[in-house]
Amino acid sequence: MLDLEGRPCAVIGGGRVAERKARALLEAGAHVTVVSPVLTPQLEAWAASGALRALRERYVPDLPALAEARLVFAATDDASVNAQVCAEAEALGKFANAADDGAGGGFLVPAAVRRGRLTLAVSTAGASPGLAAALRRRLEEAFGEEYAPYVELLHELRGIVQQAVPETGRRQELFRGMLEWELLPLLRSGRADPAELRAELARRVLQDPTPGGIEAIDDWLRVYTRQLGYE
Repeated sequence: MLDLEGRPCAVIGGGRVAERKARALLEAGAHVTVVSPVLTPQLEAWAASGALRALRERYVPDLPALAEARLVFAATDDASVNAQVCAEAEALGKFANAADDGAGGGFLVPAAVRRGRLTLAVSTAGASPGLAAALRRRLEEAFGEEYAPYVELLHELRGIVQQAVPETGRRQELFRGMLEWELLPLLRSGRADPAELRAELARRVLQDPTPGGIEAIDDWLRVYTRQLGYE
């Protein structure tokens, strides 16, 4: 879990694996440089749009892009090159990962499920990427898209409680009470507008940020759910 927003990162390689690594870095907001004489169509498209920088050349030692990077992926189809990239990157004090030898670099990439602010990750410490991927698929089934608006709602309500309630212990009690609300089935049904629901819950929490108020919201949610025709 690294904050890579605006930070330079390098991907050595231009194939499908390099594309996956570049995509993850772009999603994290990193400034990405890809080094390879040949790029996949998607990498070419990102380079053409300015989403990333492409250096169409083979990796050689003392590459400026490597020296500038905070994090490096070695993703070529040559294991010896990947090992050389990682060795140089680590000598420069960088975090490095070899796509063909996850345990050989300075960090591991878990199989992850993302639902908005929620991230669920699985790692086998490089023992079995296939098992990690299989477990990720199970998590994708267990934690659906409804978790994105649910976590966003909890985030907004947490901010309201933090401003309205100065005492830490009382705040924690209120947070635990919010987790008892039957919101996930309601969001999963698709019958409630997440924005409207969030606004109404925020109003009610601000109106009465007490355990009794949180319990009253639970009662209101049951009535609201019945009004939507969903139980």
